[in-house]
Amino acid sequence: MSKNFELLQRTSSVEELFETAGNPAGLVGTAECEPRPAWSEKPEQRVVTSEALPIHLPDLIREKTSSWGQQVQKRNEERGNDLEAISREEEIKLVQRIFPAGQRSPQIVLFSAVESEAGCASICIRTAEILAGRGDGSVCVVDANLQSPCLHHYFGIDNSKGLAEAVLESLPIQDFAQKHPEANLWILPGGAAAGPMSFSGAHDRLRSRITELRGQFKYVVIHSSPLDLDSASILLSRWTDGVVMVVEADTTRRETARRMKQDLEAANVRILGVVLNNRTFSIPEALYRRL
Repeated sequence: MSKNFELLQRTSSVEELFETAGNPAGLVGTAECEPRPAWSEKPEQRVVTSEALPIHLPDLIREKTSSWGQQVQKRNEERGNDLEAISREEEIKLVQRIFPAGQRSPQIVLFSAVESEAGCASICIRTAEILAGRGDGSVCVVDANLQSPCLHHYFGIDNSKGLAEAVLESLPIQDFAQKHPEANLWILPGGAAAGPMSFSGAHDRLRSRITELRGQFKYVVIHSSPLDLDSASILLSRWTDGVVMVVEADTTRRETARRMKQDLEAANVRILGVVLNNRTFSIPEALYRRL
């Protein structure tokens, strides 16, 4: 029988075997070694006694959701600012091309969408505002969309009298236009009688009013009804210096735009430009601005 087995028989418990002379088992007589913890000590007794702060899951979710929402809002604002800056640059380029400063420039220009409104009114208004901001002459923006006048809504002005009343009455054209308070800009709204009125019944009178506008203002910007929905737009365009067609990206049909172009050319109307509205960008806006 080995000495180890005899020692085990003489030991009353396993603890005594591993704690002989206060030293770890197998290392009796070594001076440098620290004692091992007793086997009776349980792992759960060794946890940190400092009390941890409780975590409330609903509060954590609200905090993360709020942070994520703020990040999304910031990205949307940055994207909106980029798109607004791009639109502003495009509008300025449009004005420079249609109304070149210091050169022989068209004086009366008609803006008309091809099939639907397609943002034509806002483009027309921004063009007039940029022209007025140049300071090289007075500008008048005219609402000739008598079927659905809307410029008075954009400017927040009275629509009790406008182009329709000017055609029906004999007062000077200035009496029907309203001065914009912050710019060298006048607005000639459609007027209260615009809805039931038709250009075809007041052909000569309308033409004389356009001639009168030419003599009163350096630039006249006309917003008309869509070319494909109202033949009056083709009639009105004959008394202008040219037309800017507004087409809606992914909406306006190519065949319709081509047919309207042919109709304008047949009427000896000059097409000054085509605006593609609401187009999408296949590349990031920040890169597009550098092109």
